Amino acid sequence: MARILLIAPETELRRSLEFALAVEGHEVTSRASIAAHERPDYDCTVLDHHAAGTNLAAAGDFLLIHSPVILLANQATHPLSPWAFRTLLKPLLGASLTNAVHEALAGRASAT
Repeated sequence: MARILLIAPETELRRSLEFALAVEGHEVTSRASIAAHERPDYDCTVLDHHAAGTNLAAAGDFLLIHSPVILLANQATHPLSPWAFRTLLKPLLGASLTNAVHEALAGRASAT
């Protein structure tokens, strides 16, 4: 079971993603923004681009600290994409999120 940090400002989206990840057996911690500072103790982070705020430098630092990060965005060429493990376009279809999380976890495991 992986520990996933999920950050999305929209409550309905956050709950839906929490459910999808929990069904896959992951332990999910969620919040609405990246503003809360905490020690990164997660295996993977799922971040909705709306939760990143307008300070791209701070958001980029957050992505580096909390990697690997699956970025959920409205455009494939989002400014934060270079710092993310993968950028997924919203709306999410099928198993795209769970597949990306599994790939991020596998990549992290092979790097250690």
